[in-house]
This record gives sequence, structure tokens and C-alpha cells, in this order.
Amino acid sequence: MKNTIYFVFIWLIVFGLSGCSEDKLDEINKNPNAPTDVPISLLLPHAIINTISGIAGDGAGEFACFFVEHNTNVHLNQRLPNNVNNTVWSRVYPNLNDLQTIIEKGSEGGSEEGQFVAVGIAKILYAYTLSVGTDLFGDMPHSEALKGSLDRSPIFDDQETIYTFMQQFLDQAIADLEKPSIGNVQGTDLIFHGNTEMWKKTAYALKARLYNRLSNINPNSSAQDALNSLHQAYLLPEEGFIFDGYLTGNTNDNPWTGWQKSEQTYAVSQTFVDLVMSFSESSLIDPRAEKWFTKIDGEFVGAPSGEAQSDLTHSTYSAPSPQTVLFDEAPQPIITYDEMKFIEAEANLRLGNAQEANSAYEEAVIEACRRSGISEEDINAYTNQGTVFPGESGLTLDHIIKQKYISFWMFQSLEAYNDQRRTGIPEMNDPRGTPLRLPYPPSEVNRNRNTPSDINDITIYEKPVWWAKD
Repeated sequence: MKNTIYFVFIWLIVFGLSGCSEDKLDEINKNPNAPTDVPISLLLPHAIINTISGIAGDGAGEFACFFVEHNTNVHLNQRLPNNVNNTVWSRVYPNLNDLQTIIEKGSEGGSEEGQFVAVGIAKILYAYTLSVGTDLFGDMPHSEALKGSLDRSPIFDDQETIYTFMQQFLDQAIADLEKPSIGNVQGTDLIFHGNTEMWKKTAYALKARLYNRLSNINPNSSAQDALNSLHQAYLLPEEGFIFDGYLTGNTNDNPWTGWQKSEQTYAVSQTFVDLVMSFSESSLIDPRAEKWFTKIDGEFVGAPSGEAQSDLTHSTYSAPSPQTVLFDEAPQPIITYDEMKFIEAEANLRLGNAQEANSAYEEAVIEACRRSGISEEDINAYTNQGTVFPGESGLTLDHIIKQKYISFWMFQSLEAYNDQRRTGIPEMNDPRGTPLRLPYPPSEVNRNRNTPSDINDITIYEKPVWWAKD
């Protein structure tokens, strides 16, 4: 009986499978829940959220506030550069890969050829993602990257080459957005809902930011290039790259809020409190401080960077307000109109255009306060101080960068960190020193023989990135 059953079993296998086509056999090893080809309509919203929350927010942005002393860590665990380098690296490259897939699919010869609006958006997000990576690490694999197992040891492109690429890629993005396009991204574009004019303005805004970053490389041309881009960037206060789609709860909330809720790691740094107060004459306090910071016994108490006590209950140091700053649905700004005006002010100051610089600076401060929800009465009282509005003859780079630094709190610490390394303003106070870059993650050091050997946990405090102030 056992032999009969065995014979029947073998017969079913041999003759049953012989009746299957090769197509059917191929399908046996495919997982229908793990598709190998994802359409642009699914990739685009995924890449947008990854760029906003994963690249600008969770990881890089959250840690940058400690490096630039917007906030101080009051958790039990240290927050050092080597605590975040692997996180940043492992988010930048997968996002670049997804964006490159969109670009290849929607471009000429791609499987979804003609989706040029999606391609243009993807190129802008690609340039932004790459800028975050290179501004934190310096030289990075790029021209030979994104090849997977075909090249496990890509060369490291120097940062100057990467900057040239980003500007060219943004020009391509603008051209793509102007082409006739198939498909409708209105429902998958989670920022501008298919408004190509706003995406073009965003590309020019990013170009202006990246040009201005090169103030130490070529002061005059970087200023003029930035101004040329600004003419076609955001022109109204209500324009900007700001994500306001976070939701209540612990899954889709603002990433800074989520971290604060889980670890209570943020206190307002003494450096930031002192700088905010430095613009005040007599008893008048920056109205943003009243809105942003909690008080300890009726006072703003900053936490010293690198030396703060653990304060998980926020009873020792002032913390970001959970009502007006770190709430679940808090919007996340990436690039704003007031940032454009600060860049305009700095670029004009570098070129010796004092009147234009002062006009742009004053508008930048006013719009930054308005964006924070400050009343017109309080704005007028604040800006009537000579410390805030020194006038055309008194305006300095110090005024511009310090007010810009204040405007970047709390969700744009990455840009504040870039400006501080570029200008040296404001002065940092962490006794451990300010990291000038992130170290390469151990996974890259161990796997890629081309990883620069002179960058480590010690030299990141000594070797600036290419565009930074020596």
C-alpha cells in the first residue's frame, strides 16, 4: 500500500508539472505581495514623505539642533555625531535610489515615458536629499553610487563636483516641469498638488540657498548667482516648501514631536536663550520666546550645551512648548519666503548694496515673526528696537545670520548648522567643541575601500567641509 501511494505521488509530480507552462512555473516563486516594479503614482508620495520626514527631519534634523545649540540634550543618553551618521547615510541613499527610479521611469525611454512633472519633482527632491548628505559628510559616493551589487566600492566624489551636479540637476528639473507631461500628480504630490509653478519656484529657491552656501569660495559670484535665482523663487510670504500633513497620534506625527514624546530629550539651549535675549532693549523680550519656550518659576532658563543635567520632567530647564511648537500636527518648513529674504540681504551686503540689504533684512525679520504667529503689535514693538533694526548704515552680517538663526528654530536646524559652519555666527559654547561634519558610518568604512581615511571621530572637529569657514 505504501509503495502504491508513493507511485501515485511521483506520478502526480511528474505528469502534473509536465502539463504546466513555463509561465506558470515562473509564477510559483513570485511573491504577489512584494512587487518588483512600482509605478510612479506610488513611488512619488513615498519619496516625498521620506524626503520631508526621513531626510530633513528624523535623524539629521533632530540631531543638528544639538550641534548648532538650538537645543540641548537633557536625556540620559549622549547625542553625538556617531549616534546619527549611520541613520543619515542609510536614509539618504535609499531615497536617492527611489527618486532615481522615478526619473528613469518617467524620462524618455522609460516605462512611464512622458511623466515629466513627476520627473521634475523627483529631481528637485534628489538635489535636496543629496545636499543634506554632502553638507553633513562632505565628499560622498555619487557618480558611481546607486548601482547595488554591481559596484560595492564606489568612489567618493568631492563636494565641489557634487555642488556643480546639484545646480545642473535643478536646471534640468525646471526644464522638465516646463515640458508637456502625461499623467496627473495632483493626488500624489503631497506638497503643491501638481502646481508646477510652485515646484519651479522651489527649484530656484534651492538654487539660491546652494549658491549662497559658497560665500567663502567666491563671495561676489555666489552673491550674484543667488540674487539671480531669487528673482524666480518665492515672491510672496505665503509661498514656501512647508509640509503641513502630520496627524495626531504616535504614527504620523511631526518627527521632532514624536521624539520628544518618547524621550523628552529637548531643552532650549543656553546659547539660544542668550542670543534671543541679546536683541532685547530694557524689559522687552522677543515675542517668539514667550510663544516658543516654557518657563521655570516665571523665567526662561537655558540648558548649557554639553553640560546639562538630565531633566526628563523639564523642571530644571525651559523646553520647547508642547502647545505651540512640539505638537503632533506641527508644520515642518523646508524652505521659506523669509529665508529667501535673509539670503537676499546677505548677498546684497556682500556686494555692497547697503540699501537693498537692509530692506530685505527688515522684511525677512518681519515675515519670520509673522510665520511664528506673532501679532503685528508685538512685531512692531520688537522691530522698533535699534538692536533689531539698526538701519542701513548699521546692518552687519552678524545681524542677518543671528536673526536667521532664530528664525530657523526649531525645525530648520540643519540650515542653521550650515550657516554657522559657513560664517562662524553665532559663537558656539559646547565645551566638547562643535562637530564640523559627520564621520562616515562604520558600515561604509568597512565595506568601501575608497572611504577617506582621514575622517574619524576626532578629525570631524578639525576638518571642515569644502565650503565652510576655516
